[in-house]
Formats: sequence, structure tokens, C-alpha cells
Amino acid sequence: MCTTFTFQKEKAFVLGQNYDFYYGHGLIVVSPRGLKKYSITRGGSPRITWISNYGSVTFTQFGRELPMSGMNEKGLTIAMMHQEDGRLPSEDDRPGLNELQWIQYQLDQYQSVEEVVEHLEEFRLEKSVYELHYTIADATGKTVLIDFIDGACHVTGDAEYYTMTNTSYEKSVAYANQFEDFPIENLSNKATSLDRFTLVYRLVKDIHAQSAIGSPIQKAFELLDKVAVKPTAQTQWDWVGNGVPPTFTYWSIVFNITNQTIFYRDLQNHEIRSIHLKDFSFHSSGEVLALALDNKDSGRISNQFQPYQTEDNERIILKSYEPISDLFPPNEQRELITYPDSFKRVFVEEN
Repeated sequence: MCTTFTFQKEKAFVLGQNYDFYYGHGLIVVSPRGLKKYSITRGGSPRITWISNYGSVTFTQFGRELPMSGMNEKGLTIAMMHQEDGRLPSEDDRPGLNELQWIQYQLDQYQSVEEVVEHLEEFRLEKSVYELHYTIADATGKTVLIDFIDGACHVTGDAEYYTMTNTSYEKSVAYANQFEDFPIENLSNKATSLDRFTLVYRLVKDIHAQSAIGSPIQKAFELLDKVAVKPTAQTQWDWVGNGVPPTFTYWSIVFNITNQTIFYRDLQNHEIRSIHLKDFSFHSSGEVLALALDNKDSGRISNQFQPYQTEDNERIILKSYEPISDLFPPNEQRELITYPDSFKRVFVEEN
């Protein structure tokens, strides 16, 4: 499922993301500049190679280099959501990137929304598991929403309020406008995509209407909490005898793009943790660092990161791919586990 939004208030530009899924383990990766990478390919697609121009901090569950969201050292920030009505482009002559590695590529290569949009059609987005759409924001305060409708990429850069759930943006706004005269407290609190969109859209609109909101970070977490999919006794009971676990909001992440700080909490640990990008050099001679997302820490955690080990990747991949081992058999999982170990280092000066 998932929900995202951006707003600018009290001299802070923030992007909020709820990550809703079947489980909550994950890995946070600090990646330096100067890594020579190549794309993960399936079915004989041409391979793409590139060198990371910018360091980044990313949140992943399906393997290093396959993030759900992240921010690079220039403030470019991307978060994904499942798009229920999405249809990716048909196969053509362009090289392809899968729906998660596409995020890492943008963070590696570009520092602005404008650059991402300028190069958007160079590669074809390939579905490995899910159709996704994206919220992208940068340090200039610009946001765009990327949808995929009937095989075509749609860019929304002139929205009144930037919010997204799991339905294409225009369809979501059309639904929400039916309830524009309803008080916020009378809006549906159902977890469906369109109902969540309607609620978060109105909440962001309400923030823009206020002259002051106090802490933008606290306000962003309040919004995420209001549209979170929370466990109940009924949902837990409904799972009994069902092979598919219920979907909950496992991660809530707030990116303060203005000062390049990331705040997050998860379902098992409600303590807000902060990651300050300025705590890392991202130098091309530096190590890749990692930290289990599902930790028991609190507060500023930049010093908790340790040099990345292949076992970090193995931990999340074996858990994440077990329910979809028919799509990704053990040999392919093993390839994903060791895939980042083959990257070469190239010196890249700070831009």
C-alpha cells in the first residue's frame, strides 16, 4: 500500500512516507560516491552501467541497491508506493531498470527533480514484482509525482498539494474532490487507497492553510499516524489459517530535505531515530555502511552504522523473498545477496 506527501512550512521542506507491507524487517544503507555499478537484468535485457556521482542513505527490504526510499547528499529524495492501476511501458529498444533499482539509479546520478525528469525516458521501467509510482522532491523545494498509466509515464509537477497513495494522482484527486465540503473528522478512515488519499490530501491542505504548525517533523509524523494501517485484534484473528499475512504500516519516515536529516520509526520500536547526512563524508574511498532498520535504538543513530557485510543483505533477502520464491528461486536470491560485492571503486570528486 503506502502513503507519501510533501509540504513546506516553518522553513522546512519535508517528504513523509508510510511503508505498508506484510513485514517490517529492513536495512538502511549509506552508499558513497564512486561505485561502478551495473543493472540487475532478467530475460536477456541489455545491462546498464554507471558510476555513482552522489552518496545516499536508503531504506531497503528486498536487497541492497533496491530501495523503497532514500535521500542523496544533494537532497534529492524519492519514495515509492504500489500503484494499483499502474501499467508499465511495454518492452522496446531502451535498456530497462527494475522498479526498485530505478530509485537507486536516480539517487546515484542526479541532484534535482529537473534532472530526473529530463532523463526520464532514457530507460524503460521493468516490473520485477509490483507496479510502482513515485514521489520525488529536491532541495529547491520542487516535487513531482510519477505515475504509469496505460504504459505511459505521467509527470505531475503542478499539483496544488502533493500527496499519493496507491492510485494514479488524477483519479485520486477526482475522488477526493467529491468530499471537499466534508469536515476532516467526517472523512472515511478506511485503509483503501482512495480513502487514505482523501484524508491525507485534506490534512496537507489544512497544513498549508495554517499560519504556523510548530514542528514540521512532528506534524509530518502526526499525518502519517492518521493514515497508518494499524494492527487490530480482528486483523490478527483474520490471519489465522490464511497464508498471506495482513498489511500494516511498518515504517514511517520523514525526510527533512532542507537540512538533509531523516527521521523514522517502525511498528516494533516507536522511538523516533534520526540520521543526519552531514555525519557522513560519502567520499569515494569510504566504506559502504549499514544498519538494521528494525533496531532498538533511539535518537541520533549515525554512529551506529557499521561497515556493510554480505550477511546484512542475506538477512533481509532470505526473509523477504521466501513468500515469493516461486518468482525468485534460491539461486536468484543468492545472486541478489552477492550482487553488490562485485562493484568496483572509482574516484569521484565531490560535486
